[in-house]
Amino acid sequence: MKPTARNGKIDLLKFLFSLFVIIYHFNNAVNYPNEIFTKGYIGVEFFFVVSGFLFAKSISKITYQKETILKDSFGFMKRKYLSLFPYHCFFFTATFLYCAIHYTWGIRKSFTQLLLSIPDFLMLRMGGISNLPLLGHEWYISAMLIVMFIFTPIAIRYRRFFLHYLCPVLFVGCIGYLYHQKHNLDFVSQWTGLCMAGVLRAAAEIAFGCICYVGYENKLLDKLPKPVLLILEIGLYAIIISYAARFLGSLNDYAVLFITAPAVLISFTPKASVGFLNNRFISFLGKLSYPIYLSQIFIRQILAPIDFGLGYAFHLCIYVVCVMAVSLICILIVDTFLKLVKKWKANAQKPDTAV
Repeated sequence: MKPTARNGKIDLLKFLFSLFVIIYHFNNAVNYPNEIFTKGYIGVEFFFVVSGFLFAKSISKITYQKETILKDSFGFMKRKYLSLFPYHCFFFTATFLYCAIHYTWGIRKSFTQLLLSIPDFLMLRMGGISNLPLLGHEWYISAMLIVMFIFTPIAIRYRRFFLHYLCPVLFVGCIGYLYHQKHNLDFVSQWTGLCMAGVLRAAAEIAFGCICYVGYENKLLDKLPKPVLLILEIGLYAIIISYAARFLGSLNDYAVLFITAPAVLISFTPKASVGFLNNRFISFLGKLSYPIYLSQIFIRQILAPIDFGLGYAFHLCIYVVCVMAVSLICILIVDTFLKLVKKWKANAQKPDTAV
């Protein structure tokens, strides 16, 4: 397989952490002894920090121009939104149809429920106006988009101030506030008076990812030998995964967040790259992580109530396999559709050479 421009380690970790998150949500829907990854929600912290890092990296490529800052900001967010929306739309439609059939809504109620779910359809649930959260777990995507929409023009216009001053202030302020509300990060829908707690969680951790990018840009870890970086990276992720599996009950979410940031920084450091992971298969696993995250509630609603009589491990395996299968179907359908749209646009833009 040919190497890709993507970061293989990050893609593999995205896939793994997406599995931890969906297992955690599955555990909440069933009742078995000895469940695994009962703190799997901590995977969201990895996604936020990585999103912040990549956000800062992307913004650094945009040159500030007073006349075009709004256009550049809107263009950046438009690309981000459109890269996520088609997959979201697939699972929103599937979940809505399942609920309409399962709960026998009928035409009138289905129409009413559809109108109530408009904010969720537009991925604006964390704006605080959600009436029918069909994809409740999608709060992460909604919060990320809202925070990035606010951050983008500031980051373009005042890049150095944003990265070196505002991000540390936002991180410390938001995390401190959340800690005093609750000593873990597993709460998102609480209204803080200004916004939902999940938005503050996103703002803090995306800002933390931006801080990591400053370290990357300044080559903070380049002086360390590669073996040291790799050992440190493996050790940090081992702690995070062990905590997600609830083997380290003496830690808390905030301590793990502080461990996640340096782990992500090492994973992005070129010196710590592992060549054999940079291939198309691992890249595809990274791409698969988003549909996996989206498909979980749709599959969980169907499978969680079924008692197979074969215990937790079997039930969980069936769930994970079905999530993977539906995610693959989603990618196949959505990507085929996007290719057809792209081809149609290309043909529409061709000049008519007919005489």
